[in-house]
Amino acid sequence: MKLQILKCKKCDTFTLEKTCPKCNEKAENPKPAKYSETDKLSKYRNLARKSN
Repeated sequence: MKLQILKCKKCDTFTLEKTCPKCNEKAENPKPAKYSETDKLSKYRNLARKSN
């Protein structure tokens, strides 16, 4: 099993568990997605980013 460091979106705590030990929220991978020049969904991702 490969260990990955995860980050809680709510309290910004890093952990190795699936849930945050402080606030019991779901922890997610803090790394961005890999870049690809042939990404077919980048148009929609950029529109969503600009609308926020």
